[in-house]
Amino acid sequence: MTARAVLETIRGSIPDTAIFPAVRLRPAPAGGSWAFASLVGILAEISEEAPSGALSFVAEVIAEAQRRGEPVAWVAGSDSIFFPPDLSRRGVDLAALAVIRAGGQDDSLVATEWLARSAALGLVIVDCEGSWNVNDAALGRIQKLAERGQCAVVFLTRKLASDPSLGSRIALRGCISRCGADPFLIELRTAKDKRSNSSSPQRRQYHGPPGMH
Repeated sequence: MTARAVLETIRGSIPDTAIFPAVRLRPAPAGGSWAFASLVGILAEISEEAPSGALSFVAEVIAEAQRRGEPVAWVAGSDSIFFPPDLSRRGVDLAALAVIRAGGQDDSLVATEWLARSAALGLVIVDCEGSWNVNDAALGRIQKLAERGQCAVVFLTRKLASDPSLGSRIALRGCISRCGADPFLIELRTAKDKRSNSSSPQRRQYHGPPGMH
């Protein structure tokens, strides 16, 4: 059976009308809302209007999860994918990073649900490209499975900070923008935190290839 056929089988076994009760979110652990430990069991979203350093920030989260011995998967929802040396330079162990090419919103969501259901992963990154219109039933299934399996699920989106998050099941959303050209500085502002533990804007300094700062 092909991977696509397996995904279709899983999708067909879970009704779109399935209802999941609202989850009472625990307060984020000490160390900030965007520390890996704070992301476990919830759905988070990191947005940027244009390439502004979100990949580098996500790489830090991946590296932190790997240092804790947690398996990590990357769901590629488009034809493009990250440049492996970029993640390697940020401390990511590429040999331990599973990459799933799903190609589109529907297959990406099913793949994410499948991974969360396995309870074998500590972190799943979902790279969303384009305008995704996700219903809360799909996010609800993923959120419930992430909570049950103690897995962090982070969606990487391209949109304006003023645009809404992917859905009401997103517990934490941060918006990244560049705030300097030389050196390359980015700022992460927490736009949504259901745990009422929003932190001050975080800044990071990254180093790109010569001429690309």
